[in-house]
Amino acid sequence: MLKFRTMRINAEARTGAVLAEENDPRVTRVGRILRKTRLDELPQLWNVLKGEMSLIGPRPERPELLGNLVLAIPFFEERMRDCKPGITGLAQVSLSYSGHAPEGGSLAAYEDTLTNPFRFELARGALADDMRTKLLLDLAYVVSLERFGSFLRTELGIIFKTPWVMLRGLGR
Repeated sequence: MLKFRTMRINAEARTGAVLAEENDPRVTRVGRILRKTRLDELPQLWNVLKGEMSLIGPRPERPELLGNLVLAIPFFEERMRDCKPGITGLAQVSLSYSGHAPEGGSLAAYEDTLTNPFRFELARGALADDMRTKLLLDLAYVVSLERFGSFLRTELGIIFKTPWVMLRGLGR
């Protein structure tokens, strides 16, 4: 998958592979702009032309992180079943760059239930929390593919929301 470099060189040398976070210190100044506008995804159009990706679909995760996410989140690997990864998707137009539900949005009211359903105090803020919300949206997208009407509504919604997210810089 092609992308513009948005992080410092050797940004994960001390930590190993980790998920992006809000105000990530590894991101360069230019990288912040590219990420905020989602222009860092632009080179992936080449992957779409080669048939390796789709314009719309669940975003693939880095292989270095996937193993731990599959162990921590039940059904995480199911979000890509029979579906090509996409440049944009339901999670990308519904969540921030790091995976948080936007304040005041329809998902924000349920975020605590989704991320920490048993209300374990020590689990609050775990790295996998944002990925659970993303999983829910990715699974909703995959389910929408089953019927033409829901597929068309979902695809058109994502197509129209993507430029809006990019232009407004809703990514963090």
